[in-house]
Formats: sequence, structure tokens, C-alpha cells
Amino acid sequence: MNIKRLLYFPAVLFINFTFAQPIIVLDAGHTPEAAGALGAKGIYEVEYNDRFVAELKPQLEAIGYKVILTRNPEQNISLQQRARIANQLNADLFLSIHHDSTREKYLVQTTVDNLPAQRTIEPFRGFSAYVSNKNGSPFSSYCFAENLTKQILPLGRAPALYHTDPIKGENRPLLNKEYGIYRYDNLVVLRSTQVPAVLLEIGVIPDEEDEAWVSNSQNRHNMQQAIVRAVANYQDNCIKPYSID
Repeated sequence: MNIKRLLYFPAVLFINFTFAQPIIVLDAGHTPEAAGALGAKGIYEVEYNDRFVAELKPQLEAIGYKVILTRNPEQNISLQQRARIANQLNADLFLSIHHDSTREKYLVQTTVDNLPAQRTIEPFRGFSAYVSNKNGSPFSSYCFAENLTKQILPLGRAPALYHTDPIKGENRPLLNKEYGIYRYDNLVVLRSTQVPAVLLEIGVIPDEEDEAWVSNSQNRHNMQQAIVRAVANYQDNCIKPYSID
């Protein structure tokens, strides 16, 4: 029998009991070892994710949420561990933050300040949200995704629709074209999470124009405030069931 496990679970139960406030698990996608997409400025996705999450956390705390991070910037953690954190805490919400790329055939390799970089050969811009039908709370997950994207659209951001392209690595079912919500059943952090869970792609970092947008501090703040509004409205707007077929 695993003694560490016996010791761990009572601690989790104690933590959950003491949190009178709602809990959101905030996940900065990727890790230093698996850094994700490479952007137009030679910066890897994980750095964009870490920065966005660090800025978003206090804004969610300001509306009364207990924010649990799946990882700190220097940490390497598996996808299964991220989902396990949300499940063990029985969190109200799980949100994974990412920054997007596109298929290799649309990218050219370049350098910036002697660092490797890549950029798109045509425009690939916008946000997108993902949910999984294998998630433990698929209806609430979709409702949360819809709330998020409804708040983002007034910022002048358009959804990225290229993930429907019938090519290898894409061809994702698009649940809502207006809001850029996709179904991606086998994304581990969504599939393995029992609580309502959404993965949000903020922008496309190999696209020079979109990289400039996500690098602008005011744009990021506006996007973060859109997320805060969606989270604040979640309990009121996501009671009725939604189908994600």
C-alpha cells in the first residue's frame, strides 16, 4: 500500500473543506522541457502561457475565486497530473491557457537575434476554444467555452477557423463557427478532467501580426478581463444543459 497516497488524500480533503470560495484551476500549457509552438520572435509558447496566467491569476482572485496553478514557470508536469489536481480539489472550473501555431507547410524557418524562429507564409490569426465530449462535465464545459468566447468577440478578436481544414493534424469538429469552439475529445487535460474544462488558445504566435497583438499588454489585459467576466457569469449562465454533439 502506498503510504504517501494515504497521507496525501486527507490533505486534499482538508484543503477542499477549507475553501469556502469557488475554485478555478488555471493551467499554463506546456513546460520548459516541452515548450510548445515557436513564435515569430523566437520565443516559445510556454513563455507566453506563463506570462498570461501570471497576469490573469490576481484578476480572478479579485472576484473571489481561489486560483490554483497546475505548475510554476520552472516546473515540468504531466498532462495527467494537471487533470488530477482539478479532480482531487473538485474544482468549479479548469482553464488551460495556450498560444497557437499552424501546420509546418504554412511555416518558414527564420532567425531573430540569432535565435531560431518561425513565421507563417499567410495569415493565421485569432482565438479558439476546445472542449471534450469525454470530459466529466461536457455540457458545463461547452457552456463555459461559450461564455468565454462571447466575452472575447467584442474585443475585435475573430475566431481562428483553420482547424477545420481537412488535413493531417487539423480537421477538428467545429461546434460553433461564430464563437470558434471546437470539439477535441482526446485532449488529455480535457478528457481526464471530471470538472468543467476548457482549453483556450489566445492567439497564433508564428503570425507576426497576431504575435504583436498578444504581446501588447493592453490587449492581454482586455482578454484577461473578458475571461474574468466569463468566469464571474459562469454560475448564472451554465445551469441548463448544453449538447456538444
